[in-house]
Amino acid sequence: MRRTSIVRTRVAAATVAGLLVLSACSLGGPTDDEDGLSGTLNILAYSGIWEQRFNESVIQAFQEAHPNVTINYSSKRNSAEMLSDLVAQGDNTRTDVAIMDDSVTQSGNAQGVLAQFDETDVPNLAQVQDQFLDPDGYGPVLQLDAIGLIYDTEVFTEPPTSWEELWNPEWSGMVNLHAPPSMLGLAATAAASTLVGEDYTEGIDEGIEKLQELAPSVQTFSPSPDEWQHIITGQSVIGVGQNARAQYYADQSDGQLGFAFPDEGSFYQLNTISMVDGAPNEEAAAAFIDYALSDEAQLAFAEALFYAPSTDVDVPDELAARLVATDGSVEILPLETEFLAEVRDPWTDIWKRDIIS
Repeated sequence: MRRTSIVRTRVAAATVAGLLVLSACSLGGPTDDEDGLSGTLNILAYSGIWEQRFNESVIQAFQEAHPNVTINYSSKRNSAEMLSDLVAQGDNTRTDVAIMDDSVTQSGNAQGVLAQFDETDVPNLAQVQDQFLDPDGYGPVLQLDAIGLIYDTEVFTEPPTSWEELWNPEWSGMVNLHAPPSMLGLAATAAASTLVGEDYTEGIDEGIEKLQELAPSVQTFSPSPDEWQHIITGQSVIGVGQNARAQYYADQSDGQLGFAFPDEGSFYQLNTISMVDGAPNEEAAAAFIDYALSDEAQLAFAEALFYAPSTDVDVPDELAARLVATDGSVEILPLETEFLAEVRDPWTDIWKRDIIS
């Protein structure tokens, strides 16, 4: 059941208490005061290092402030798997909050899997930049990143400056590239079309031909355990990846892993935070979403994994230099979420048929 306000049948005292806590969160994070929240909060989000760092920087702080809430974190490898899980739950949903890629979230919104809410339920929505709010009142962007080139700094004397570097014959057999439905594969498709002067919103025939030229140089279309480790361990020397995790693994590898925004432009990768329609614990879900959008949580996760905040929080200069900028200083090519939701499946099928095979 969709709704524009999730808070419906509370007694007056509980309502006042809940709103006071939410207001406290919006002013700087959770408080130590008992607020009446209890029960189990089920969160569905990404696995791997994202899960580890989000737990350490955001979930633990929320749980310390709300000791009567038990948090169960379920993880999937990608957003498509998350949405499939939510759809399979049907009317008997066991999930309260989902964090997914925006293009997949749009599909979940259209299918009625996710719920609408507003500032009455989540006061910190007021802090989210307008460009990252959903116009229909569904979950906003939680944090964002951008896609570019990852590379081995022991091989490259200078950072690569163009998507064309993937096609450099010198790296034949040493390229890693995620295939769609991964956002990385969708971005590579748009990048290939851009390189040949094609408008990928109208068609990708020429871009697919260019990707077919690249295919023999690709060592794997499914880097394992991931695209970053694939380069750090020397299995490949260049690939497509995200800035945030590249920054993290650059530190972990003593600078062996590098990241570059190509001159032709990059693509946003947006993670939304949504309430699941029919969430078993709506009050705790609203409180958690509110905290995740607070200054405290936004900065904590930016420091932990280099995702840029979706809110107007002030970011220290040293940290901001490692995040994707949202002020226009980084060239961002248009790859709108509604468009991605429409082309994800067709582009995936084309890759399977014409590129990977």
